[in-house]
Amino acid sequence: MNTSSQITQILKTVKSFKVVQCQMHHEKVVVDTHGKPMFNSIENALVFKRVNLCKAAIRQKRLGCAHSSSNLNFEYILDDLKTIVPHCTRQISELKKEFKTIVSKIYAIDHKVGNVEHEIANSVLNDFFGKDKLEGNLHFLKIEHKELMQLLLGVKADIEQLINSEINYITN
Repeated sequence: MNTSSQITQILKTVKSFKVVQCQMHHEKVVVDTHGKPMFNSIENALVFKRVNLCKAAIRQKRLGCAHSSSNLNFEYILDDLKTIVPHCTRQISELKKEFKTIVSKIYAIDHKVGNVEHEIANSVLNDFFGKDKLEGNLHFLKIEHKELMQLLLGVKADIEQLINSEINYITN
């Protein structure tokens, strides 16, 4: 396979990945018909039932998803790209570093959202005060997540632009 074909294939693969504003729906606690959180008690600890994750096949192509290997697979593609166009190694490495930084922040927010959802469920279950404050915290975390997903989309677009530039350079 020649360089042009390899780069074109990588572009196709990169474009197959999506950035989806899921708002971490999977962290939400399932409630019964009365609005009470559903849970199991395991060794005196409450384990709340969560909304199911997206299907694995969908998660495999969702960048930013904290529950799949899609981000790592995307990094491998960037490593392959460095091999095919070594004169772009610095640019690709910078984009990869930016990608990894954003993804790490998304993972941290995903964890925080899971904890806040747990605290909200606890407050509902035990009639604690503070649910409004927790929901406010959740709202701000989701805004931050949305902003990070936008940044991730921008990095992906920059990678696609770099690849398109290389394709245009090679074919002209």
